[in-house]
Amino acid sequence: MRKSYAKALVTERTGRDLDELLRELYIEKRHTLTEIGAALQVNRETVRQWIVEAGISRDDRPAVSL
Repeated sequence: MRKSYAKALVTERTGRDLDELLRELYIEKRHTLTEIGAALQVNRETVRQWIVEAGISRDDRPAVSL
C-alpha cells in the first residue's frame, strides 16, 4: 500500500512512526480525534481513518477512574 503524502509529512515533521504517535495520543494521553488532528494539522476524519488503518480501537483505551 502506498503511504499517503499526509502520513509522510506528519512522519517527517514529528520524526515519529505515525502508528506509534497515534497510539500514544489516542490511547495513552486520551486525546480526541479533533485534538490530534489540530496537533498534526489534518482534519479529524483523516485521523479517524489512520486510527482504523492502524487497528487502534476505543476498547484499547483504559477506563477513566473517578
